[in-house]
Amino acid sequence: MKSINKLIALVLAMAMCLSLLTGCRKSGQKADAAEVPAASSAEASQSSGEDAAAATGEASVSVPAEDESTSAETSAETSAAAENTDAPADYPYDYTVKMDVTNVDFDALSALDNESIPYGFSTKNRDELNRPDGIYYYDTLYADYGGVTHIDTEDKTVYLTMDEGYEAGHTPDILDTLKEKNVKAVFFITKQFYDEHPELIQRMIDEGHIIGNHTCAHKAGGMPQMGAQAQYEDYKWLNDAVYDTFGYQMRLFRYPEGVSSKQSIQLLNMMGYKSVFWSFAYRDFVLDDQMDPADALSQCLDQVHPGAIYLLHAVSATNTEIMGDFIDGVREKGYDFGVFPVETAPAKE
Repeated sequence: MKSINKLIALVLAMAMCLSLLTGCRKSGQKADAAEVPAASSAEASQSSGEDAAAATGEASVSVPAEDESTSAETSAETSAAAENTDAPADYPYDYTVKMDVTNVDFDALSALDNESIPYGFSTKNRDELNRPDGIYYYDTLYADYGGVTHIDTEDKTVYLTMDEGYEAGHTPDILDTLKEKNVKAVFFITKQFYDEHPELIQRMIDEGHIIGNHTCAHKAGGMPQMGAQAQYEDYKWLNDAVYDTFGYQMRLFRYPEGVSSKQSIQLLNMMGYKSVFWSFAYRDFVLDDQMDPADALSQCLDQVHPGAIYLLHAVSATNTEIMGDFIDGVREKGYDFGVFPVETAPAKE
């Protein structure tokens, strides 16, 4: 009898060991399965951030994978400001959500066409007011979504806008000329310009110029390819940074390379921005292939028209050289420079 009892006890012990081993194996398999996507996600985040930096050609910071404690701290810091999802993996900047997001309806945006629309037109065909015919095509295209190609007026008033992707040493001289000639411009700035030259932005504001949003990423090939959520976070980062630093609420937006989409323009409308295109531009942005100043000045003056929105790049040595003569020449033709029509929020007290 004792032998039988020992045999039964041995069998039961072996069964219990087998059960424990099986449970541990299953638990380990579940843990491994959970770890694989997390690791893949972290690698994808780092890779995407590097790809974005390479595509823009600008210095940027890849978003590191967060552990649970970091994620909890970030959530606690931002939940009081606004409700929003985390930045997508390919967003290359740290950011803090501050803008009220209640007017941005991503479900409604998803129903709109997000096909990229490149902006460009021939300056050879012109109407009776010397405007390029192509602007009317875009006016029709954007009719339901906004997007300004020119100011609709027959008054001899033109508007100067300048893109500031980065600083090439010319902006102080341009600002000196604008101050001397009493001309107010719109300066569209990027994150790189904000990071590196806050003193120039402050000077622009102090001297009565308008600051516009030209994105963080300045995405090669156009911003719409990033998708609505990533665009929102990009535009909003610069929006909040400029407001926090200067107490200035930007309301005008310019697309890098002029590439937009109906969905993207509507997103900007929801964010309180007006998308500003142009009715005059020329190839002035290649630093080592600048147009002869006399030829550039001739182009700028020959194509003047009522309500013109001039796009010039502040990195251009030619633009810097001809700026005074350009302003004088426009006025000699009976035109003057207007202040771009936009409402800006008052500075913070």
